[in-house]
Amino acid sequence: MLGLGLSLFIFAISAAPIKKEFSTKTTFPFEGGGYKIRGVPKNVIYLTIDDGPTANGTPAMLRVLEDHGVKATFFIHANQAQRRRHLLEQMYREGHLIGNHSYSHVLDFPSSESFINSLMITHNIIVPFISNESILLFRSPGGVWNNWRSTQGNGNRVLRHYVGPLFWNVGGGSPGSQNDADWKCWRRGNGVTVASCADSYYRQIISNYRKGQASLVLLHDVKDLSSRLVDRLISMLSRDNVDWEFRLADDMPIVKEYAN
Repeated sequence: MLGLGLSLFIFAISAAPIKKEFSTKTTFPFEGGGYKIRGVPKNVIYLTIDDGPTANGTPAMLRVLEDHGVKATFFIHANQAQRRRHLLEQMYREGHLIGNHSYSHVLDFPSSESFINSLMITHNIIVPFISNESILLFRSPGGVWNNWRSTQGNGNRVLRHYVGPLFWNVGGGSPGSQNDADWKCWRRGNGVTVASCADSYYRQIISNYRKGQASLVLLHDVKDLSSRLVDRLISMLSRDNVDWEFRLADDMPIVKEYAN
């Protein structure tokens, strides 16, 4: 990625438009409004983990990932990270990727200024824990996205270097189902077990594989139940006759295209 000063200098002398990195597509990075990540083998899995770092859920998730030797992409809320920077340091030290998930889980913003401030506060907290080789990633809370956010993001000299929003094709939750997303599995009164939730995630990944699609998995580290889900899920996958490969989310070709 070009340094900010150099990119501004090139823009000034050439008057060429700056390549937009906040996508206007509401299903980015999926191709054509669908759920296939182009250019990625079907045995690839991207684990993405949202809404932390939390006091119990995040350490438990990090332990499970370390035990299995798997790297994941964590999308961070600033209101959680402000008092738990040591967990960001641990993520960075253990080879995980850290992305921006805004200040808190607000699905809408009352103004453009509040949108920019929410992302910038988070950026300033997480950027010391992102290597120079990594691509800056943003995931919009709840997957809520529209064109004005793209316009505002690209109009900011820092945020325009982010690629996003980043969606998913496993763990989003379907109407009428209780166990196909961890944020639904652990709802009070649902009575969904870790085994049932993990089985659902496994079936979604296998369904993608049979369709020739890679899997971008949505998880959360709010409750340690999700770490038990991941432990079981990875163990289930390891018993398949498939050479599953876990990658960080900035490895996707379409993400690299936006970042270059």
